Amino acid sequence: MTSLTLHARVSSKNTIRVWLCVESDNDENSAPRPKWKINGKAVAPVALRPLAPSHKFGSTLLTGVFEISVEDPKANYDRVSVTANGGAAELSIRRFPEAIATDTWFRILLCSCFHQAENRQAQVARTYSNIPASERQDLSLFMGDQVYLDLPTLNNYPDDEAQLSERFQHYYRTNWTSNLGLDALLKTSPAVFCPDDHEYWNNFPHRSPIIQNSWKQDSRARWKNAADQLYDAFQCATPAVRGDNIEVDVDPVSIIVLDQRSQRQEDRSATLAPDGLPQLNDWVDRLIAEKKVGAVVTGQSLLDKPVGEYKGSVADWMLPNYGDYEGIVKALQRLSDAGRPVLLLTGDVHWGRVTRVKEAGRTKFIEIICSPSSLVTTIGSDQLKNIGAGFRRFFKGEKSRWPRHSKPPDAEPFFAQQVFGKRYRTETIYKHTGDQFAMLALRKAANTLEAKVTYYEIHKHPGKPRDVALGLLR
Repeated sequence: MTSLTLHARVSSKNTIRVWLCVESDNDENSAPRPKWKINGKAVAPVALRPLAPSHKFGSTLLTGVFEISVEDPKANYDRVSVTANGGAAELSIRRFPEAIATDTWFRILLCSCFHQAENRQAQVARTYSNIPASERQDLSLFMGDQVYLDLPTLNNYPDDEAQLSERFQHYYRTNWTSNLGLDALLKTSPAVFCPDDHEYWNNFPHRSPIIQNSWKQDSRARWKNAADQLYDAFQCATPAVRGDNIEVDVDPVSIIVLDQRSQRQEDRSATLAPDGLPQLNDWVDRLIAEKKVGAVVTGQSLLDKPVGEYKGSVADWMLPNYGDYEGIVKALQRLSDAGRPVLLLTGDVHWGRVTRVKEAGRTKFIEIICSPSSLVTTIGSDQLKNIGAGFRRFFKGEKSRWPRHSKPPDAEPFFAQQVFGKRYRTETIYKHTGDQFAMLALRKAANTLEAKVTYYEIHKHPGKPRDVALGLLR
């Protein structure tokens, strides 16, 4: 039996780009030759990345990326279907707009930190299915930790690249192709992915005290090689390659997705690939010249403060601990100094928060954090938190909806204080606890953009969505 999965990816004007996964339970099955249709008409797409095994050790799961030209530029939706070796899949894709309108919101889904083992009863898909079709996203940004390759923590991982590749493929297959994973979200709009540490292991590329395979250089190399293959097969924004910054434009907004993880250096000299900072500065130059609004997607918060040697080695190093942090925030400062609004979008920390960054009372940056969509299990800590919640409920009558989740702290008082001093003050305007995803909405107003973000609670009895007005981006 052959199983096919189709997801939409961001494409250029007058084209549709799709990711295809083909899996057969028969090792002897002939090489698939997909047959494609768009709106019922047979087409021959361009193979940006032809179907190939997801890893090099005999995988029967194939993935590829294909681009199809569209004939009717005025259509709102396109229906793409594909058949191969007896399997079939179909995708209804909303046409990606060239510009943000005044009468409708352009919506961006923000999602990060998805631990499939904790997504009980497919709560992520169920919550998403309750959003009215008219309020769903035009674009999806997955901001890191779409998989947790290093879990469960106490599992004894093999120190063998082939076995690791097969195990990592299982995690990706579940998260990408089943209702227990992210499939419901991935099918509905073009997606872009930002990697973070759990696409590899906690605090990658550094050694982690809880990941035995990270203790030796050769073991880290084998793990990285296996994880790289699966990231390329499932998440990489073909035709871009791993490590590239990805740019998505919908006038007057330009989004840049920074890969600060896959090429991160162990000596903490850089988070970006060698071309990453020049690419960021070129993007800033373009936005200043074209008078666009900027949105920057990162796997970790740019508003974090650096941590000390012990915390960085045992838990996580923060972006300000790396050599290219100053160059990154100074590039964004140039954008702000030119009068261009800047949104900072990130996940990672397992709580949600909205923060304004101000200079002389005027908003210069707005950071939106959305995390997690399904909280990872932390052995020991979770059990203690549940016991504490039980005591509070018994003795004080306090009932917590989220006993394992941390409450969001206020942002650090100043943005990048080690670079800018006390030039930029922060103001935390909203906090959100619990499993969540968010919808950033933009529309044209008064020669600029009006913005809001809506947080959705992922819970068996979810509360009402919470709207946070961001006002006009000036």
